[in-house]
Amino acid sequence: MSHPDLTSHHVNYLIWRYLQESGHGEAAVTLQRAWNHDPQSLPFAPYIKTHALVSLVQKGLQYYELEHSLDKDGNPKPFGPSNYFFGPAALEPEPLKTPSGPGEDSTDQAPVSPTSKVARDGVINGHLTDEAAAPQVITSAKKNRKSDRVETNGDEIPMEIDSNGVSNETKSAVAASPSLADTAVDGDGDVSMGTRPDSQDQEPTAVPTFTLTNGHSVGVQITPAKAADLSPDTALLDVADNDHVTRTLWRPNDPTVIVAVGETFCSLWKAPSSATPVQERLVENKGDSTCVSAVAWDPKGQKLAVATYNDLRGSITMYDVAGNAVDLLPEVPRMITGLHWTENGSHLIVVASDSKVSELALWDDSLRPNEFPSPQVIDGSVYDLSWLGRNEAYACGNGVVYHCDVDSSIHIARTFTSETDRPWTFIRCANVNSSSVAVAASSNAAGFWIPTHDMHLEGAHEGDITAIELRPNASQPQPNLPLVLASASTDDTVKLWHVDLDTKQFECIHRLYLGLSSPALACSFSPDGYALAAASKEKLFIWNAQRGGTAMATWSAPIEGKKKTEEQGQVVNGHNGNIDSTPDRSLSWDTDGKKLAFGFSKQVAIINLQS
Repeated sequence: MSHPDLTSHHVNYLIWRYLQESGHGEAAVTLQRAWNHDPQSLPFAPYIKTHALVSLVQKGLQYYELEHSLDKDGNPKPFGPSNYFFGPAALEPEPLKTPSGPGEDSTDQAPVSPTSKVARDGVINGHLTDEAAAPQVITSAKKNRKSDRVETNGDEIPMEIDSNGVSNETKSAVAASPSLADTAVDGDGDVSMGTRPDSQDQEPTAVPTFTLTNGHSVGVQITPAKAADLSPDTALLDVADNDHVTRTLWRPNDPTVIVAVGETFCSLWKAPSSATPVQERLVENKGDSTCVSAVAWDPKGQKLAVATYNDLRGSITMYDVAGNAVDLLPEVPRMITGLHWTENGSHLIVVASDSKVSELALWDDSLRPNEFPSPQVIDGSVYDLSWLGRNEAYACGNGVVYHCDVDSSIHIARTFTSETDRPWTFIRCANVNSSSVAVAASSNAAGFWIPTHDMHLEGAHEGDITAIELRPNASQPQPNLPLVLASASTDDTVKLWHVDLDTKQFECIHRLYLGLSSPALACSFSPDGYALAAASKEKLFIWNAQRGGTAMATWSAPIEGKKKTEEQGQVVNGHNGNIDSTPDRSLSWDTDGKKLAFGFSKQVAIINLQS
């Protein structure tokens, strides 16, 4: 029986495995992103032994020597160095690497692989000596199989290489990030790969990234290029006169419309790439005590809900994309602190809260009743709320997290109580392997709590937590992916955590440093989960979320913007229950992840990531 044809998938997998096993993890990640996000799911992967590429090449060299040492009649003929496949010159062994110099992390240097040792000590000009005739085999670890990819083995089209040296059949499998694929950042998240950074203002990553689950993986080498400067492709909007920006919001599926919000104003900006931005003022300061307390687009981008507070009453006005008021919802007798649309429907949860009582009310925009259904009344404050699917929501307050069921109204199904009465400031939710997961964070206590799985972590940061986000898995919709949590803090860092729900462990996989006296005031994943953005007072950083290390790209406010920031001083951030005074900073990705809005002081920076 003949062996199936060798295809590009076979060759790419062998190269990928070789890069992993020989310590060139960064190159392996580059190949993986351009070829196949999950090489271990290929059907032949379990049958490939360690050092398979080297073993196959060595056997090929033996066949080459045998073929050239016999004439056409099968009689031996002279075979000397002049006939060697790699020529007669001997390959000098590579010297061992010395410890890293300044700015380089010696822990990221890959150890010498068993393959390299065989190549130096057991091969003469590409030919095995007797001592190295048997390649070393390491028993493979159990592989984490994925079942959502369908690949063939043997029925594939034999490999054909096009003029660029890329297999024609694999072009459709190129998996560059939708968010940054056409930007100044390349498909692997690097900029100017031929240039090494002059200095590194980034703390080294403590834990290397391992991407090989079958066999031995040495780890990923972190040697990123210098961060790209996004200033040439950034536009600044002066959106406030005597106030500061607290929130920015892109219209869903529309990268030309953005909303800028402050305590006394709400403006809708139409900013097509080829025209001057046009502002529509929805709410503006008229000298009264009206303040804007919450804003949210509906999932289709047809209506913008804007909540205002005046005379001890909260009201909600719906606007269309042209800035016209199209609906007015019933008033509530307290400040509306949150508006939360469900992702795929017309339902809106309204959170109204004061220091004594909070209410959770459900609005069905398709029915538009004359009044809210009976709200769920809660003693004390509600700081944050997060939908989970269409029928669940989680809310957090002082020492508690509420699990709410949502049907024609909203009501508490279960109350989780923490050991202390600390305020739980932020909450995010996800479905993991059909299990509901709610992650809460306490700002001033710098702690995490996952009440759904009875998990706690104290001292996650050395400063206050200013934001948390769960990484979306839109770019890799595969089961059994780890839950990845990002947390920003005033200790000048953003941390990425792997959350293991089975072992109830939090593992910090990346500690991203913004610089001395540069508190991280906001963080946000791109919609595909590929990139992570964070903001300090007047600077923006973008990292590869999987690799961490040095930022891929940065943006700094111009001198004028920095002056406005300094004049602003310390502004109390009353959103989500932050206790200490920290400046408001806002980050918002558009739906495609190709534009990023950074709200700071009286301005909004629109950063174009496609140029």
